[in-house]
Amino acid sequence: MFNKVITVLTLLMVAILSGCVTSSHMTAVDSTPDKLKPQPGKSLLVFLRPSSYGGSIQSTLYDGDEYIGTISAKTKVAYQANPGQHTFMIVGESADFMQATLDEGKTYYTVIAPRMGVWKARFSLRPQNGQIPAEDIKKWMDATRLVEIGPEGKAWATENAASVMQKKNKYWPKWQSKPAASKQTLHSSSGL
Repeated sequence: MFNKVITVLTLLMVAILSGCVTSSHMTAVDSTPDKLKPQPGKSLLVFLRPSSYGGSIQSTLYDGDEYIGTISAKTKVAYQANPGQHTFMIVGESADFMQATLDEGKTYYTVIAPRMGVWKARFSLRPQNGQIPAEDIKKWMDATRLVEIGPEGKAWATENAASVMQKKNKYWPKWQSKPAASKQTLHSSSGL
């Protein structure tokens, strides 16, 4: 009897968790040098997820309310941003935020850090403000594949805009109430 209960619970958990897995909204592209340097008048921000922890769960990235990509384990997104102030958001089970000041012509790096959630993984943005050795960043760049938004990603972002906005509205006030020292911030001086 005990084995049957364990089997039923295991199957139930697999069914629940399989509903949390999302299909890819991104297309793999070659990491050509022009894709990994700032375009004229822009700043480049590379979001890296070198970890395979929580591998089957994806997270979505936003610059304000603009969808900029979906990131999976062992992938990276190269985002051409306008220089200046930005608030980036990552959405998984919850939403987390990072403020950034970007200078024109510079490249910045942010690691996507998965962490334990209640039903699926949560994610945090970890800006690299010069505290990580360049050889580690190179290792992460080599270990991840570059992806860009595909047609499925654009459709997903449109279809899920209301759900994403609900998470933003729920978690943004919590993030704003944190002490300044505990808010993730990417400094303009961190650009290379």
